[in-house]
Amino acid sequence: MDTDAHWLPPNIWSEQVSHRGLVPRPGPVFGNYPLRDLPLRSTSPMVAWAQSMLAAPAKPSPKQDKTLLNQIQRAEKTWGGLNSREFEERLATLRVRLSVSGFLPELVAEAFAVISLQVKRHLGFSLHDVQKQAAWWMLGNRLVEMATGEGKTLTVLLTAATAALAGVPVHVMTANDYLARRDATQLKPIYESLGLSVAWVMAASTPPERQKAYQQNVVHVTAREVAFDHLRDRAARAALDTPSIVLRGLCMAIVDEADSILIDEACTPLILSKQVSQREADQRYRLALFLARQLVQTRDFVLPGQGAVRLTEEGSTLLASLTKSLEGPWKLKRYREEQVCLGLSALHCFQRDVDYLVREEGIHIVDGNTGRLAVGRVWSRGLHQMIAIKEGLAPQAENETLTETTYQSFFPRYHALTGLSGTVFEGRTELMSVYGLPVVRAPLRLPSRRQVRATHVLGTADEKWQEVVRRAHAEAQAGRAVLIGTDKVADSDALSRAFAAADVAHQLLNARQDEASGEAEHAVIAAAGLPGAITVATHMAGRGTDIHLSPEVLQRGGLHVINTNLNPSRRIDRQLYGRAARQGMPGSCECVLSWEDEAVRPAMASGWQALVWRLGTQILRSRMLAVWLCRGAQQRKEGVSRHQRWSLLVNERLMARQLALAGRQDWD
Repeated sequence: MDTDAHWLPPNIWSEQVSHRGLVPRPGPVFGNYPLRDLPLRSTSPMVAWAQSMLAAPAKPSPKQDKTLLNQIQRAEKTWGGLNSREFEERLATLRVRLSVSGFLPELVAEAFAVISLQVKRHLGFSLHDVQKQAAWWMLGNRLVEMATGEGKTLTVLLTAATAALAGVPVHVMTANDYLARRDATQLKPIYESLGLSVAWVMAASTPPERQKAYQQNVVHVTAREVAFDHLRDRAARAALDTPSIVLRGLCMAIVDEADSILIDEACTPLILSKQVSQREADQRYRLALFLARQLVQTRDFVLPGQGAVRLTEEGSTLLASLTKSLEGPWKLKRYREEQVCLGLSALHCFQRDVDYLVREEGIHIVDGNTGRLAVGRVWSRGLHQMIAIKEGLAPQAENETLTETTYQSFFPRYHALTGLSGTVFEGRTELMSVYGLPVVRAPLRLPSRRQVRATHVLGTADEKWQEVVRRAHAEAQAGRAVLIGTDKVADSDALSRAFAAADVAHQLLNARQDEASGEAEHAVIAAAGLPGAITVATHMAGRGTDIHLSPEVLQRGGLHVINTNLNPSRRIDRQLYGRAARQGMPGSCECVLSWEDEAVRPAMASGWQALVWRLGTQILRSRMLAVWLCRGAQQRKEGVSRHQRWSLLVNERLMARQLALAGRQDWD
């Protein structure tokens, strides 16, 4: 194996301590701020996968699962026959045994039994075996694929409460602030009946509020908030500012919609920064944009994709000529080309209403994975300011980076990491290589009744929107509820205009809604299950809220889902389709595309359009285009994305190695 085969040498990180069988919590064994050393793995993704497979826990056998379920059933009868005093004594004994012995099957069965009883007492229904089985797998540091509507929230409750009974500080990662507060509030009586405390952290939470919240047994919080709290703690620890530390370490994380966080947002830069004075920055941004506008695409620069810009030899020569009279750093080739390439990115790679919105005299980034506004996030190196100038706005002050990380470097620092999602199985190889997490599939409690209809391909985008309106209106008139998924804010706006032109009532849900108003979003989702309701949403898959259907809708065939764009990842498409036919209910889904869609353009460029049209039948067109060509394009895009994420991870770890060697303690 080559000299760079491991992320970091043993002399940089503290020596690994064997914690097998112990539960991670602050104390003499794990320290006051438990933090896992970065795993030593190969720079080759396949070798790293093999290393992780050897170290990963094996999935319990069907016989072991059945034994556990029988133990839970017997324990429920025992717990149910206890009086108040006996209940408290037995619960106290269980907590001590869990904290000393860890998650042994017989202790987990006891914990699941008492939690299940409290769920029944407070919510009025019993947990089913699939939920108990999935929670048991999650306690073993695994990711679970659990279909939409199978009860993921209460599965997380089983896992979190059992770990908290053992004394483990638990971070439950939810999709947004609203869901963090909602789940913590709704589940609080159950936690309290077990002698546990629960809290939530939101973007608006103050440092004292955060510090108090993280002292509780279970904290519901978004991944972004807890990651930035850890970055602030890291900076405080480097400065020996102990009173400013808010977390109790990284003991256990339970990630809902795990594939969205651990894969789709894995490389999202999380940068802790502070504002610095503007100085001459504004003039530099405007000059870079002015120079960028003098260059001609193809002749002077090319756009390879993924937001990248590359100057041609002619462009580099022209730029040198344009800046020959300038002083200072503009005489340096690397500096002027970097600044102008940023300007070209701002002009050509980032689109209004697709990558960002202009609101309240500012530029607000749209998260490409969730379709939500990325509140508080800004592009670095002056790109954010250049986009503001492009839109005629005053650029905000520059930021100086204090410390940074990404999710794929942050989450491996947890001593215990688990999660679940409706579509995590496709990413199992990458999740094993990067995080060392095996993926298991939970069975459906009831057989699926989802009807998958044929894909339809129209000539132009306008024709596609008209066809979507026609199909949605027909389903709504039949008394069904319709959910339409779009890829971009601009697409949802275009479809909304098409509905308005046809005088068809509908609801629109995209990043233009105020991100802080989770209640407003919840109201839209609540109405989406009524007879005749048509809801248009960008990246519905990431919203984390179930659509509850009325009895009338169920009688008429359930929810109908229309996908209007093939996403770069098939997981996102599958998660959107998973909104229909939940829990054995009826439902259907279909895909409507056009030749102008991004996923279809390669087929047009290669001459497939004329060939497919000449073949005549709609079914053959749909099969060849959507299944063969477009799905192949999705697989290629996913492969490129995996390679890019892995390359970034290698670079991050090598940078951490260099900074640690240089004595930068804020990068530990």
